[in-house]
Amino acid sequence: MINQNRTKKYLLYAIGEIILVVIGILIALQINNWNENKKTQRNVDTFLSSLESDLNNDLSTITEIIEVQENRLKGLKQLISLGNESKQNDIGEDNKNRQIDIGRNWTFFPVAGAYKTASGTGMIENLENDTLKSEIVNLYEYYYKRINYVGQINDERSELLEWESRKYIDNTSTTQRYDGKGLSDKDFLDQLGFVMRFTGVYVGFANKTREAIEKTIHTIKIEREEK
Repeated sequence: MINQNRTKKYLLYAIGEIILVVIGILIALQINNWNENKKTQRNVDTFLSSLESDLNNDLSTITEIIEVQENRLKGLKQLISLGNESKQNDIGEDNKNRQIDIGRNWTFFPVAGAYKTASGTGMIENLENDTLKSEIVNLYEYYYKRINYVGQINDERSELLEWESRKYIDNTSTTQRYDGKGLSDKDFLDQLGFVMRFTGVYVGFANKTREAIEKTIHTIKIEREEK
């Protein structure tokens, strides 16, 4: 009987020790998970801060580029109108800025450092806000890639136009401008028309990209404020 009681006490003691060990392990795991979650959240916040900075730079850049391309588009339309109306002689000193504007083919190249780093480390997958995650991926994988593609085509056509236009540059002027003869050349007008149409496409998509940037910045701000 005494031996049975001792055995029972030992078993209860052993079970109690096991329970304590298990509880200790569970508490340690919980603390470790909590620390890992806090570390992940700090990394996510750092990423969002860097991304917001990149997007603010992109917003400033694309806004400036849109202004330049809109002026270019206006200049192209005016030149084509002069050519179609056979008013080549109207190209004088008052139009010299127009000639400069159509040659300024600025295109947009986004800052992608924070996004590339996050993509490589899987940080984007740690975002709990699915709406924000979708906006970021859509911006970089669709809008930015699309505008780069459209910009590349615009660059190629503009380089061709620049080469073709050299024979119509008035080198006697102190300011680079066309001498008017190009507007009597139908092929050259067709080149102007093609670039004008594609510049319009570029401006339209650049405006959509700017809206996507602004929307993503807004969502990032809300996300960071809530955290």
